[in-house]
Amino acid sequence: MFTSIHHIAHEKKLKWALYNGAIILAFSLVLVLVALQDAQNGALDFAHIGTIFSEQDANGTKGYDGQFVYYIARDGAAAVPLIDGPSLRYQRILYPILGHVVSFGQAAIVPWALIAINVIAHSTTTALITYSLIKLNAPTWGGLIYGFWFGALTAVLFDLNEPLTFALAMGAVIAYQHGRLRITIVLLILATLAKELALLIAAGLALHAFVAGKRHWAVLIAGGPALMFFSWWGVMRVWFGTLPTRYPAARFQVIPFGGLAFEDNPIELFLLAAWLILPTIVLSVVGIRYLYTRRQLPLSLALLIPATGFIMIMPGVVWEDPVAAYRISIPIIITGLLFVGQCHPKRMLWLGGLWLPGLMLFILGRDIFL
Repeated sequence: MFTSIHHIAHEKKLKWALYNGAIILAFSLVLVLVALQDAQNGALDFAHIGTIFSEQDANGTKGYDGQFVYYIARDGAAAVPLIDGPSLRYQRILYPILGHVVSFGQAAIVPWALIAINVIAHSTTTALITYSLIKLNAPTWGGLIYGFWFGALTAVLFDLNEPLTFALAMGAVIAYQHGRLRITIVLLILATLAKELALLIAAGLALHAFVAGKRHWAVLIAGGPALMFFSWWGVMRVWFGTLPTRYPAARFQVIPFGGLAFEDNPIELFLLAAWLILPTIVLSVVGIRYLYTRRQLPLSLALLIPATGFIMIMPGVVWEDPVAAYRISIPIIITGLLFVGQCHPKRMLWLGGLWLPGLMLFILGRDIFL
């Protein structure tokens, strides 16, 4: 009887996770189709290619980061002359490699493969967040807040690394919740090769494992992804003669939120403060209070701690580009949802009211996408 009840409960969790994933899959496809209507070059426009790099025109257009993913997926190692910072771009190697594999190396298919991977990855992340929230006895609709987050959807439409990164990272969180620690480490290694932001999730899981007395596993959870990450750095140091630390994207701020000094648009500054800075401060204070009063470290709070710290010291170049800030800040969205869902479930509606209005930027600034 107890086995039957457990099985029914598991099916219910899976059902709601699949529902939310399907909703975001459908919504993402609609956004892609709408964007394609204005795309002169079809799926290739999602890469936002600039002539500075594609045509070596010093006075041309700059484009956006997705173009480097596209070049690597299309040309592999031969893409180096088209890359603005090879060690930085090749550091995030998994997504372009997967795009190359899915497209069977056919250049014409690569743009479509990159879109398909991100659409699937984004909806998968939504489903996994929903499943994790249900496992934490939190509201099921909380996963949709992430699914509709402007920064995550922008990453889908810009051929960027974040959707795949956090699909793998959330897979690691689910594996950890189920005690599958070896799978957790493998998924974290893959997520880190997609983008280094996954190290924040690894740090949170390792912190929780350490406090829970699993110190051996804590070392492996943090050390496995870090070892792979720095080993890959070593390869790039030999290959390119440089490391990503030389680029502005790797220069963290000493003063909390000091990167805001790079933002001079008052409207953008207000939105960044409302959607990122204020939630980071509030979640930090509430998290510290919870830790002090309860004398316990739940999984969601362990994940939240590295995420809030990262937002406070994000590089100035990130704050200067709000589109980048909203997608780079995805860790605070995910961990904030998990923490509030687990420790303050009645306040989940507050996060929805705070972050869901970001969808309006698709209407107000539709011309920025293609």
